[in-house]
Amino acid sequence: MQRRANLPCSVGREAATPVRRGPRPRVARALAAAVAGLALACGPAADDAAEDARGARGAREPGAGGPILVVGVDGLEWDVLVPWLAAGDLPQLEALMARGTYGTLRTFEPTSSPIIWTTIATGKPPQQHGIGNFARRDADGRLRLYTNADRRTKALWNVLTDHGLTTTCVGWWMTWPVDAIDGVMVAQTNTLEQLDTAGARHVWKGALLEGVPGQVHPASEQEAVLATLAESERDLDARLREIFGAFPHPLRELERRLWDNCRWAFRADATYLAVTLDLLERRGPSDLNLVYFGGPDVVGHRFWRYLRPELYEHPPAPEDVENFRHVVRDYYRWVDEALGALVAAHPPDTTVLVVSDHGMKPVNLDAHFPPDDPPRNANSAHHHEAPPGVLVAAGPLVARTEGPPPRELDRADLREVGTVFDLAPTLLTWLGLPVGRDMPGHVLDGLTAPAHRDRPRPTPVATHDTPDFLASRPRPEDAARDEAERLRQLQDLGYVDED
Repeated sequence: MQRRANLPCSVGREAATPVRRGPRPRVARALAAAVAGLALACGPAADDAAEDARGARGAREPGAGGPILVVGVDGLEWDVLVPWLAAGDLPQLEALMARGTYGTLRTFEPTSSPIIWTTIATGKPPQQHGIGNFARRDADGRLRLYTNADRRTKALWNVLTDHGLTTTCVGWWMTWPVDAIDGVMVAQTNTLEQLDTAGARHVWKGALLEGVPGQVHPASEQEAVLATLAESERDLDARLREIFGAFPHPLRELERRLWDNCRWAFRADATYLAVTLDLLERRGPSDLNLVYFGGPDVVGHRFWRYLRPELYEHPPAPEDVENFRHVVRDYYRWVDEALGALVAAHPPDTTVLVVSDHGMKPVNLDAHFPPDDPPRNANSAHHHEAPPGVLVAAGPLVARTEGPPPRELDRADLREVGTVFDLAPTLLTWLGLPVGRDMPGHVLDGLTAPAHRDRPRPTPVATHDTPDFLASRPRPEDAARDEAERLRQLQDLGYVDED
């Protein structure tokens, strides 16, 4: 099949002139997009003035190392990374692996994004951090969404703020409404603005949304965030054509729905990238920089059947495979380009971690997927039974793995590097901060460069949670806003029971 060059984002639009693929110096400006209009409620003006005066970097001790960049990528799977690395499709990830450490990251069930990404940020299980799923029953029996206000323990950005260090956090799960931290926080928000439910209509990743308060801290960043969103939105359709190319065949109802609700995830990821790169350009990196991309999980759920049609008893028609066989691979390539842009925007002494919450595996292998009558469950891959995630790390704080070059890697060569519980203790140690004894994970000494592994470490503390922490938690004024439709989306996915 001839490689696709451009793709209309609205089905039925005429294909444009083919566009050359390849790295772009400002991926954020080119690829990013966001919904228009944003109303923000942030901390008081005094907090903004103090934050601006401190600047983007905290007061770390000399010799403590450069900034740390954590790129969270939902649903990255080694089974496809390995052959695509061998083919040279992922040069940015390959470069990090060649100079650092990589392997599998053990996770746990349920593999629910709100739970695991909160565990990664806090170092604690859901019984401690308080985020139990996408939604819960309140005292009146009403189903309501979890938000940042439900988190009962400090996250990394809270601990850093306590110790005079800064954080830039963009798009992380369960950050709405935002915390008043030393640094910048741009929340992921889940509300009505997502697609309708029914077979293959739902979208379960959040984004920046119109009219929702509490999405950005500090308030002094609101104008710049809005300007970045508006600029990136204008380029979305052209850049998606550049990423995915054109469909050679008309889309039927199932594929149209699958594509439309993946497009929502593309919008969200591109927005987070645009905002992060703009913050880095204007402010420089913080001590800890976190950005989240959810699209690989979404395209994995939706298009694994087209990527590996031979696995399914009822595979897609050949013309549908031709349309969508490359979608997962093309999006992994986009994430790789985004990773390169983020690394390039940081100084050379930055330590970089690429982390996924879980892998993916094919499901519904014997299911029917009528193309003109979409089934209620249109997923062809999932992360049930907790397939391990991905961890790739490189930089001055990271040990170098002895092993085959990434292009010669075999899936059997991969070893378990750690668990999702180990990331927060390791990051705190790298930042020169004490680990809480109430964190069940361990510092990943095998991931740490020998020169830093042997340095004196702060004495662990019983907990970072202070008595006044819960009293200071954000309280969303619009917690019930549009929850009914959002919850129907989650029920349709099977993530939330209907009774």
